Amino acid sequence: AIRLNLEEIAFTDHVDYGVKPDRNSNEMPPRFYDGMPILNVDYPAYFAEIAQLKAKYGDKIRLLAGLEFGIQVHTIERYQKLFSQWPLEFVILSIHQVEDQEFWTQDFQRGRTQKEFQLRQYQELLDMVKLYKDYSVVGHVDSIKRYDQNQEFPFAQYRDILEEVFKIVIADGKGIEVNTSGKRYGLPDFHPSMEILRLYRECGGEIITVGSDSHKPNHLASYIKVARDHLRELGFRYTCSYEDMDPIFHPL
Repeated sequence: AIRLNLEEIAFTDHVDYGVKPDRNSNEMPPRFYDGMPILNVDYPAYFAEIAQLKAKYGDKIRLLAGLEFGIQVHTIERYQKLFSQWPLEFVILSIHQVEDQEFWTQDFQRGRTQKEFQLRQYQELLDMVKLYKDYSVVGHVDSIKRYDQNQEFPFAQYRDILEEVFKIVIADGKGIEVNTSGKRYGLPDFHPSMEILRLYRECGGEIITVGSDSHKPNHLASYIKVARDHLRELGFRYTCSYEDMDPIFHPL
């Protein structure tokens, strides 16, 4: 990040209650991926290391201690407790699974029609923003399409649900994320798509962050400039960074 001349980077590792256990927890046996157990964040070690990095690199780059909450309606209480326990500066609210069935494994999609799983995912998002408020931005709003093996699902089918979502997000003083990883996954657009971003703008949305959702060092800051150009074309005037969960506006 320093070599790329970035001014700020937020660490937002995943927490997905309902499908992944915490370390040293007996709630469920962990699954394995590439020989490694799939676990939630080791919270004490995670926040301690970020504090050390801030001390080491703070004169070169601003670092934020964040998390990405893969919330479901029935796990809200656990995230409220987690948020109260740690010094979080930035939180992404995301939908990675519904009814404890994950998208990336196809468990959620299996046995459902495309319309059923697409609309169910957006309904879960609507229910979430109604009930949960300890977050900064909604992450990759339409990430379900990354795991949809069918043809493109028409925007008109879920537009009205998203309009409800955005009205609540805006009224709560929250924002949404432009996640550039869609390009990395071979999709024709970012998350969310241009038409979703246009709807957010029409609803009066102004708080927006741009992130590369980097899972490897070489993903860092990919397509950020392109995303900023797209936002400018759509009429957005700012992107946001965060300080202690509060947005800071930067002119595009």
